[in-house]
Amino acid sequence: MGADMTAESPEVPESSISDEEWARFQLESEGPARPAAPKEPSARARMVTERLRRADEEAARRQGRLTRWARRGKPVEARPDGWREWPGRPPTVKPRSRARGFVWAGVVVVLVLLAMNPQRVLAWVT
Repeated sequence: MGADMTAESPEVPESSISDEEWARFQLESEGPARPAAPKEPSARARMVTERLRRADEEAARRQGRLTRWARRGKPVEARPDGWREWPGRPPTVKPRSRARGFVWAGVVVVLVLLAMNPQRVLAWVT
């Protein structure tokens, strides 16, 4: 066994790149990836978000119970205040009122009566 087993490790050649050049290379190679990477919200920000979400849900629950003529089983969507809402979110469609439904029902009744007996309906008008 002619191999020479010594405790010495083979020599590692020194890098030809200086530490400053290596640091500059790392920064340049990251490019726009580092600033564009999403930031994880802090624990405080997550707690505030959760507290605001719960407040919105509670307000929606109270709003759903306070309406006098609305159906009680209808779920109410929790919406944040306007200043906390995402700017690109489309505005919500206002639900139609019951009065509007009664007006349309009256219009339909008048049209049916007009179709069935036009002379009598026109006699009421003139």
